[in-house]
Amino acid sequence: MADPELHRFLQLAAGQHGAATRRQASECGLSANRVSRLVRQGLLDEAVPRVLRVGGSVPTWHQRLSVAVLACPGSAASHRASARLARLDGFERVGVVEVSIRSSRRHRVPGVVAHHVGPFDPVDLTMIDGIPCTTVPRTLADLGAVVSDDLVQRALTAARRRRIELIELRAVVDRLHRPGPSGTGALRRLLDRIPFEGRVPDSWLEELLAVCAADPGLPAAIPQYEIRDDRGIVVARTDLGMPSVRLGLEGHSRQFHFGPLAEPLDEDRDLRVAACGWELLYLGWYAAHRPVEVARVLRRVVKARRRTLTGEPAMRYPVSEFAGGGGAGAEL
Repeated sequence: MADPELHRFLQLAAGQHGAATRRQASECGLSANRVSRLVRQGLLDEAVPRVLRVGGSVPTWHQRLSVAVLACPGSAASHRASARLARLDGFERVGVVEVSIRSSRRHRVPGVVAHHVGPFDPVDLTMIDGIPCTTVPRTLADLGAVVSDDLVQRALTAARRRRIELIELRAVVDRLHRPGPSGTGALRRLLDRIPFEGRVPDSWLEELLAVCAADPGLPAAIPQYEIRDDRGIVVARTDLGMPSVRLGLEGHSRQFHFGPLAEPLDEDRDLRVAACGWELLYLGWYAAHRPVEVARVLRRVVKARRRTLTGEPAMRYPVSEFAGGGGAGAEL
């Protein structure tokens, strides 16, 4: 015999990772007595007061987060949980269940990190994977309260790759900033330090390389610098270029520089770059974890490059080429 009320409820719960409230069950036509009977039969169980879970459903992180949001009316997944939902770099394996509650009531849900906040501005809320959560700009503004600036910067770089404008992020910071513990301070500091304002970095590592290259003992670095041959043809584009010493820096990510397709292309490019008198350095794990040491090594490399270039005729490499103009008349 058909059971349309139960069918509606199960469909609703499926869109919420196997969880729904008793109120939602009532709205689907299930009476309180019917729900109690389904719980006794094992078809449903009450995960927390007023939140039901479909019996036999897999207890995933998404389900625990959905239960937490449903248990706290007016709440939204936030901070690290929202960063994972939004798939921001550095938060892929986050296991914490974290919500912001816009209420003065102290909801307590076991295993949940709760932040009690004022009313949300509607522009700060969205829905990802069927779970209400804070938007990426709001999440970035909150993250500094619970994680290091380095992790906030990784998430910020990921957001910028998605073309989220700096002006939008600054507007969120200005609207939410207040004295005392707050994540907005971290985001404000990072926004003020972003190198190469106006362009979106290709990876968080590129920004880290820019920080290393900002050392006063190193020559000026140009992001996405185009290395050209003697005909003015671009042979490579390096993450950061130091044209005064013909040194390029590349973020050596396994995602983009390893494998049967990437390696032959890199080898061919490196040969053409060497023919133009340039040297490429690939920086990866070491640069990500020890930027001070990397900057020290780069200073020694730059000195060696300057010694190598000292014996060359002064006009052999025109200034126009160093400025990215190509230098079609350059003798390479």
